[in-house]
Amino acid sequence: AARPALASVASTVAAASAPARARRWQSLGRDSACGRAAALDQAAVAVTAATLEECKAQCLAGCAAVEFNAEKRSCTLLRDEVRLARKARGSECARLVGDSRTEVFVMLPLDVVTPSRFIADPAGLGGMLDELAGVGIDGFMVDVWWGLTETSPKVYNFIVYRELFEFARARGWKVQAVASFHRCGGNVGDSCDIPLPSFVLESQGIWYEDAAGVQNREYISLFADSTPVVRGRTPLDMYGDWLQAFADYFSPDLGGLIAEVMVGMGPAGELRYPSYPSDRWQFCGVGEFQAFDAHARASLRSSAARAGRPGWGNPPSVSAVGTYNSRPQETEFFTAGFSTDYGRFFLEWYSSALKKHGSNLLELARQTLGRKTRISGKVAGIHWWYDSPSHAAEATTGYYNTNFRNAYAELAQVFAEHEATMDFTCLEMRNTEQPPECRSNPEGLVAQVAEATAAADVPLGGENALQRYDVWAYEKIASYRSSLAGFTYLRLTRDLMEPENLARFGDFVSALHGGTEDGLDVASGAADEEASATPPRPPMLL
Repeated sequence: AARPALASVASTVAAASAPARARRWQSLGRDSACGRAAALDQAAVAVTAATLEECKAQCLAGCAAVEFNAEKRSCTLLRDEVRLARKARGSECARLVGDSRTEVFVMLPLDVVTPSRFIADPAGLGGMLDELAGVGIDGFMVDVWWGLTETSPKVYNFIVYRELFEFARARGWKVQAVASFHRCGGNVGDSCDIPLPSFVLESQGIWYEDAAGVQNREYISLFADSTPVVRGRTPLDMYGDWLQAFADYFSPDLGGLIAEVMVGMGPAGELRYPSYPSDRWQFCGVGEFQAFDAHARASLRSSAARAGRPGWGNPPSVSAVGTYNSRPQETEFFTAGFSTDYGRFFLEWYSSALKKHGSNLLELARQTLGRKTRISGKVAGIHWWYDSPSHAAEATTGYYNTNFRNAYAELAQVFAEHEATMDFTCLEMRNTEQPPECRSNPEGLVAQVAEATAAADVPLGGENALQRYDVWAYEKIASYRSSLAGFTYLRLTRDLMEPENLARFGDFVSALHGGTEDGLDVASGAADEEASATPPRPPMLL
């Protein structure tokens, strides 16, 4: 069931002298204030207290932490779990640790809503959700497709999603709604074909292009963000209009039933360039820079001119960077060129444009949704070639993680500026599962991201990149629990409902909720006789 609102808790607290509950508290230090995400919690309630103990005594049902200031005799009761603190003279942040839990959501199938805007198999969906209710998940995530909800300019239809969200309400769950401004279809695991709105697809000159001139119509090029496209509206105008329409339609449920809105910011909803399209790329190619559309070229020329180097106004050539399936050692750019003055300039321009795009989208979300609900965005887990000097696959994706740059610290700052959660994928992967020739290091990558978000006081959400049901994947994810504000499992399938798989998943949910991880041993149910000291090797796709 949903937690009580703190306002009602505060109005019914016992006298200030009442003893604190017999629960474990952890102080985050003298002269500390609770972290940004909690401090801005809309359900926070200010009360008075003479001592920290009196403040704690008023932290009843629905309260997870307190912030006390002795000089002001103020006590702030906070609903959300606090993981970080910042310096603040005279204050002290304390959190309850006995109830610490990481919320677990499950992604619904991509095609749960049909192209004709009906729920696909509502009875079957309800049955699977009932089974998931038995393992104690906190809610589900669902893509709210731009191509289904705005079929004519500025005419919006969210009715089917209201019906879908009621499946969560009926089970006392929350919803993570994804503003999916990309096409569904063409990515790993995609099971649907939902294009962008037809009035957008009719537009010319707004699509990413690779060096061969091949356009990608999965997502509008970020270099066209400020270009009038439809009736004078720019892509940023269209994203903002859609978010405002969503906020208006679902206003009563924001912050309650709808706990989070994830803003799609690129292909597959991720803040990245479409550098590894599935129809041209195979694991573990370096991918290709997407910097050849007219708007990208104009931006690069302008940037080069401002730098006083007009000769740098072209992207690196195919002869220098290779093609989608090249390996770094086969290219000039990813062996030496990346660290030249030109290489540094180009990677800075390319990654800065991506960060600006992400900042623009998160700002639109904050403007339209206010502080009624959490906002978030997703960063891709590009783990192949992570252990190579150039970080080639990350570079083509838009993550500048070489030349002594920290791509994820820079991205975390973008999310921090808008008080948004940064969601990251590939938490299920182990280094030993990856082919050594790809110099992959998903564990090192996740560690870098966790450190970056913690330093920036940005909540970190997690996902698995590939569909997994094995205990090895669950154990790996659970090992990051202390860094996670929440986890969303990819995805609801019939296979997940198989008794052995569901039992394993239930143990995993319990572990993330703060239970012991003892249930996450290989000897689970019928797996007893098949237990092995070596984890199975999953498909090597992402």
